[in-house]
Amino acid sequence: MGDKLDLAQHFSPQYSVPEPVPSAEAARDVDRLGLIGVSALRDKGYFTRIVLENSSPARKLLDPTKVRVLVVEDDDGTALVIEKALHAIGCRTLRARNRLEIAGALGTKPLPHLVLLDVMLPDANGFDVLNRIRQHPSLEHIPVMMLTSLGERKDVTRGLMLGANGYITKPVLPSTLLEAVEAVVGG
Repeated sequence: MGDKLDLAQHFSPQYSVPEPVPSAEAARDVDRLGLIGVSALRDKGYFTRIVLENSSPARKLLDPTKVRVLVVEDDDGTALVIEKALHAIGCRTLRARNRLEIAGALGTKPLPHLVLLDVMLPDANGFDVLNRIRQHPSLEHIPVMMLTSLGERKDVTRGLMLGANGYITKPVLPSTLLEAVEAVVGG
């Protein structure tokens, strides 16, 4: 249980992890996702910032006290809001602010059930971090939700093409964040 993965090299800026080249079919699928609207995106598990609250109940976590969420966010105020929302439903959180802390958090077992990942970090790009997670055999199964202020179509497309399980733009309502977390790691 206390095993430690050595991820220092895998997350090192000197170690190159090329982004996968999407097939034409995958690119068309992402284009269709962008055209079908928020409700269909939500049905497929992808999230964007939602302005109106949905009255239908979200899937509830089986036991939120057992859910570990790695919050990758360099802004202290934003991280505090995210962690408070997650703590309110009983989730446990771990925080990483930079590349070294990300490698440390992902290198320590037990692994998180979910990673909430910002894109703009002081010494790393969240898309690169996502790509490294998806290409490491011990980490590739961990759900990753992008949580970033980058909301242009090209950014959402890039995150989804790299394997993000969801994409939420900031600012986000705590209720929307929790609904997304429950959909990804819920029972």
